[in-house]
Amino acid sequence: MDSRSPTEALSDEALLALVARGDEEAFRTLFRRYAGSFLALARRMGLDGAAGEDVVQEAMVRVWEKAKEFDPRRGSARAFLLTLGHRAAVDEVRRRAARPKPLEPDPEEEGFDLPGPGLDEEGHLDRSRLGSALKFLSPEERRVVQVLYYQGHTHQEAARLLGVPLGTLKTWARRALLKLKEVLREP
Repeated sequence: MDSRSPTEALSDEALLALVARGDEEAFRTLFRRYAGSFLALARRMGLDGAAGEDVVQEAMVRVWEKAKEFDPRRGSARAFLLTLGHRAAVDEVRRRAARPKPLEPDPEEEGFDLPGPGLDEEGHLDRSRLGSALKFLSPEERRVVQVLYYQGHTHQEAARLLGVPLGTLKTWARRALLKLKEVLREP
């Protein structure tokens, strides 16, 4: 006997239509499909642990509340869902940034931007420097970076979302990364 839910075989579009009508089983199926993506998105934006879980929860609340707004003529269900997840992550980052910070660093805490053996240096990049560096990109290049690296879309999905040929998108992405590398290079 198959213990899978009958909603497992449905497309994301069909599941959103059911969620819009209050179908909890369809909602659980979307949760199983997208919770990991929402958590990964939160982590890419610097949120770990409880903050990442908060993003997943908030994103799923938004899915429940906004499922009726999904219009397949405007984009795919996946893009709609990932946009809701991205917005939840951005809101969480902003919420955390708005909290008052201590004036003096805590000597017990490890340094944020001090890479060491075995650490992923990219993960320790000072986010304010990156934010400043993004200003050197053209609007097209910034949008490509956002869609590829902050929203987590593939090159093909990003090309569709931005309405540009795949080759153009890849050229913009490569140019953007080269500019960022140059701007972020240590003096």
